[in-house]
Amino acid sequence: MTLPSTRLGLKGVEPLIVDDNNQSLEVVGAILMGFGINKTTRCNSVAEARALLDQRVFDVVIVDCEMPDEDGFDLVRHIRSNPNASNFTVPILMMSATTPQSKVELARDCGANFTIAKPVSPTVLLERLLWMAQCNRMFISDPGYTGPDRRFHTVPLPDGLSERRNADLELTAKPERALSQDEIDGLFA
Repeated sequence: MTLPSTRLGLKGVEPLIVDDNNQSLEVVGAILMGFGINKTTRCNSVAEARALLDQRVFDVVIVDCEMPDEDGFDLVRHIRSNPNASNFTVPILMMSATTPQSKVELARDCGANFTIAKPVSPTVLLERLLWMAQCNRMFISDPGYTGPDRRFHTVPLPDGLSERRNADLELTAKPERALSQDEIDGLFA
């Protein structure tokens, strides 16, 4: 029996890796290179990352939570603060040597997609990258929160509560109202 060969198309992915620890930058960069990603951009500070984010579009941002001066949470807030910025909706993966629930919740509330523990495991990193790439969670931009929808499951609401996304859900429930891929691409041209 021969199994179908499937290859991941990661060669063209351009990640930004932000960490004040050079060894961590090298490890994450080497793991990504092992996945076929050869266009990584690395920087050691939030200030340097902000400048790069203003100049280029990235496919994913991988950032350490703890850094001197400004930390990874500050960078995530900065990315999610300007809806007109080219990296506003970029998937963000945060890394931390410790991942207590409070830190994971803070990362989530800042608008990050995931938090993973250091030292980074290639398997976990690949799983999270693939999950973010295949994710169909809506991106929410609201005065109280900006980032991927924090809900992973759609369950019925308790009696007496209304869905805050009713208008969006009604639109997506009508296939005739859906935009074609060409129409979506035209919005960004």
